[in-house]
Amino acid sequence: MKLWVTPKGDRWLCDDCQKDFEKAINEEGWRVAFDEKYNAMLRCSACKQPDVEMFD
Repeated sequence: MKLWVTPKGDRWLCDDCQKDFEKAINEEGWRVAFDEKYNAMLRCSACKQPDVEMFD
């Protein structure tokens, strides 16, 4: 999970969704504020899923 600084505000994106936003990242010049945070409480702003699997 990475925190991206975008023209419309900051967004957490998981690695899977990052691929879907690759065009916007390059065209709009998004930059990474935090790289590779692994925290079960964080949710991707696109798919709303955690980047870390939680086991019961």
